[in-house]
Amino acid sequence: AGPEGRTALGIILTLDHDFPAKVTINAGEVGGPSAGLMFALGIYDKLTPGSLTEGQDVAGTGTIDDAGDVGPIGGIKQKMAGARGGGSEYFLAPVENCPEVSGNVPSGLQVFAVDTFDDALAAVEGIASGRTSGLGRC
Repeated sequence: AGPEGRTALGIILTLDHDFPAKVTINAGEVGGPSAGLMFALGIYDKLTPGSLTEGQDVAGTGTIDDAGDVGPIGGIKQKMAGARGGGSEYFLAPVENCPEVSGNVPSGLQVFAVDTFDDALAAVEGIASGRTSGLGRC
């Protein structure tokens, strides 16, 4: 019985996933959601044949949700500097972080703007093949 004696029916919707494989990530001291995009790309790389990067050093950051949307993060300037300092020449950045990226890209680092997992996948595949001219940038 619901309010005022009327019959009521309630429905609770939950998000549930049926994954085809068990995935375990040992992130060491990495914490927070900022590595979500790169973890997702790493998992994709492990579950598909061949090397996704073809040996290219691709760094990046961004949250990711279960719809594949990439979200903004904090500290993008520091993350780009750390990536370049670690030897990366390529960096994937959330589109929403582009205002902070512009004018702050370390010398020798190419930054590609991504809004979805598919954008990130296309960027990495473009980097791996040497075809980056059509990719989005900040």
